[in-house]
Formats: sequence, C-alpha cells, structure tokens
Amino acid sequence: MAAAEADGDATKIDRAMSRVIAAINDIGIRSEVPEIPAEPEPPAPLDSYELTQTADEDLERLWREHSNDLLGQHLIEREWSRREMQSRTDIDRDMFPITSFSVLVDKLHSPEDLSDSDLKEVWLDAHVDPQLRDLAETEMDRRLLTRSTSPLEDPELEEAIDRRMEWSFQNMSPRDFRRYESTIITDPAHRTAAGVRARPTGKQLQDEYDEYTYERYMAAEAATRGHLLNARGRALKVDPWSLLSGNAKRVNAYGSEELLGFLGSTGGHMSFARFKAIRTNGDYEEAHIERFDNAVSV
Repeated sequence: MAAAEADGDATKIDRAMSRVIAAINDIGIRSEVPEIPAEPEPPAPLDSYELTQTADEDLERLWREHSNDLLGQHLIEREWSRREMQSRTDIDRDMFPITSFSVLVDKLHSPEDLSDSDLKEVWLDAHVDPQLRDLAETEMDRRLLTRSTSPLEDPELEEAIDRRMEWSFQNMSPRDFRRYESTIITDPAHRTAAGVRARPTGKQLQDEYDEYTYERYMAAEAATRGHLLNARGRALKVDPWSLLSGNAKRVNAYGSEELLGFLGSTGGHMSFARFKAIRTNGDYEEAHIERFDNAVSV
C-alpha cells in the first residue's frame, strides 16, 4: 500500500486497498463464533391406545423419532410384542373358556391398567399358555418392587380357581375339561411330595433365586456358545445376564434365537414371582414349569 502511494499510481492504490479490505473481511468472518443450532423439539409423548391403531410402517418411523425416549421405545416394543402374539397360530383357543386369548393379549400388554384383583384373574386365565403367563408374572414382579405381597397371595385365589373349574365343568366338553383341568392351578397341597412345604424367608428366596439365575446363565452360555443376544441387543449393548431374570419381554426383544430355544426347551423364562410361587405355594403344574432342582440340566 505504501509503495503504491509512493509511486502515485492510482490503479495500484485501488488494488492494494481492495486486498486490505478483503483481508479484513476474511479475519472478521473467521473470528465469528458459529451459531449453535437449536435442539429439535422432543417428540410428543406416545399413547398406548393410539399405537394400537398405528400402521406397521408408522411404528418403525416412530421408533426412529423416539430414539432418545426410553419410555416411548418401550411402548412401541410393547405394541410390536402385542401384534406378534395376536398373530400366533399355535394357540388352541378352546383352552381359554373364561377370557378369550385375544382379550388376554390386549390386557396383558397394558398391565398397568389392571387392579391387583384383575391381574390375579387374568393370570389365572392366562395360565394355560407360558408366554401369556410370563407377561402376567412380569407385572407381578414390577408390583413386588413397591409392595410386600404379591397378587398370588390373595386369600380369594382358591375361590377364583373353584369358580373357573365349576364353569368349565358345566360348559366344556369332557375332553376339553380334562385338558383344562390339567393346566389350571389346583390345590397346592397336591403339587408337593410331602403335602406341606416349609416357607423360606424373603432373603433365602432371593439368595436361592440369585444362585439359580447364575447357574442357568452359565448353562445358557454353554448351550448357545456365547450367542446370547440378537442384533438389536448387541447394538444396544444389552447385558445378557439381565435377560435371565426380571422382565420376560426383554429376553424376547433382545435374546438370540439360540437363547430363546434354550429357555423354551428348559421350561421358559423364570421371573422372581414365578420362582417364589413354585418354592412357596407349588402353584405351577409340573409339566409346564422349570423346577429349581433340575432347571439347569441340559
């Protein structure tokens, strides 16, 4: 710039001035703090009933939109589970004489709407199918976290069983009644070798359940050669240990085919509520349960 002024050349002066201005503008642009983009608005909360009316492709879209919404994803997973169970073809619907299979599926996929009494009734009617039973027991597990008693300890349980047996005897064919009678819960005294079983303490039950779950996890790991998670479970970094207890739906959502096959061949998922009922009341027909003393054998 100074040299251009010394020469008195107006063209050089204009050129030099243009370069100075461009340099100043460049410095200004580079020194500006970039504007932080505004966070997108969180998606609207999901409604369980509205999800039942949502098309399959829209459920996939909602799943992506709610990637940071754990509750929303739980509701979507639950709706997927409901649809899959409603489409099952392995169900003998004659074995659900009191409440239809379809109604039980809908109720057990919104279990928080059930009172303790309703949950007990639904559990009784769902007892003939292990998958439905697991859904009921998962909700029982959840309620046991905040209260000391389970719906299974309802003193009116035996009366509810008797009502079902009487109704079934009057309304079902002899063949269907015999099948139904063999699956519904009956007098616990007839389910134990000695007729009476000492009632363990809560701590003893929890210690036994923890030991049982550990042994079963090791057996599952060996049986599946370590393939315990499906693709979704691996992507979400799910702890495979957590699938052996707690919520039965999690193992269906994140467990590998090998793990689901292992569980199915050894009696199904074992929630703490189910384990407690077996150890204290003998409430499960032996053909449909996984007994504590032989569960881990493969």
